[in-house]
Amino acid sequence: MKKIALVGVGKMGMSHVAIANMTEGMSVVALCDTSSFLMKFFNKNTAFECFTDYKKMLNKIEFDSVIVSVPNAFHFEIVRFFLDNGKDVFIEKPFTMSYKHSNELIDLARSKNLKLQVGYVNRFNPIFQKVKSLLGSGVIGDITNYINRMTGGVVLKESKGWRNDYSKGGGALFDYGIHCLDLATYFFGTDVEVESASLKKVFSSDVDDIVYATLIHSNSIVGFNYINWSDSSVRKAGNSIEIFGEKGKIIASKQEVSIYLSNESAEHGLHEGWNQTYITDESTDVNYYLRGEDFSRQMEEFSELIHGKTEGMNASLHSSGVIDYIVEEIFKKSGELK
Repeated sequence: MKKIALVGVGKMGMSHVAIANMTEGMSVVALCDTSSFLMKFFNKNTAFECFTDYKKMLNKIEFDSVIVSVPNAFHFEIVRFFLDNGKDVFIEKPFTMSYKHSNELIDLARSKNLKLQVGYVNRFNPIFQKVKSLLGSGVIGDITNYINRMTGGVVLKESKGWRNDYSKGGGALFDYGIHCLDLATYFFGTDVEVESASLKKVFSSDVDDIVYATLIHSNSIVGFNYINWSDSSVRKAGNSIEIFGEKGKIIASKQEVSIYLSNESAEHGLHEGWNQTYITDESTDVNYYLRGEDFSRQMEEFSELIHGKTEGMNASLHSSGVIDYIVEEIFKKSGELK
């Protein structure tokens, strides 16, 4: 059984605590958050050891691995500290706020033979995994292009908090866009070039609310990526993608996938025309369900990593670093350097 500590007890942190504590091979023993009020509450009402300083937590309690779920701007500093001190780390997305820092952490983890996983949860969604398999089997032939969207209604009026501050990880590109970009690299590979990009403000004064970015993968697949966190028509944020191939196309979201084929594919059990599959048609079994089976599967993989049961990761360190590279290239291409 691996002892787990968690730093950052916000919305995602609370979810990770619950999921990790119900994941085979993991037991949460300590929590850390800068809110003394919150830590007093958990100290009084739970069996967790509670701290307001993650460095003091390291000195006072034994644990094997740490889940870091803090504001984006603190990712690099905190992850580096725990890697330096020999701890495996799960870090919420985005990896860091710079490609250089991400590569530094990758090199550090490898040099110390430590496990480091980044929370790109789309890769654990059963529908997106099905799409990945279909693309690999060539069901729609050679892929020509795609349209990738990530939309939500988070910023619908002028914001004064961290969301309106690039130095704190704000902006639609940092907060929303990385899921969209990660899905693109998951499906089409990390050999990618940013051909063009544009950032637009709607309600925010200092950061982007809408992002347009055209990517080219392996010098052949062209992708249009659209990110918008100021869409009032969207009740719940979501990623959707439309993929075009020489034999048809695939349209997918986290809940369903539609496959259009010019000709029947007996090999895949798909007929000519439209074919539909829903999330309920796929295997969604997990030991503990909260927020979605993808979050539980993500933590199960981290448990397997730190127990040495697997070496390969759905969200590899290389691909996680590439996302930060793409983000920097989008800022450069748009002329909006941070």
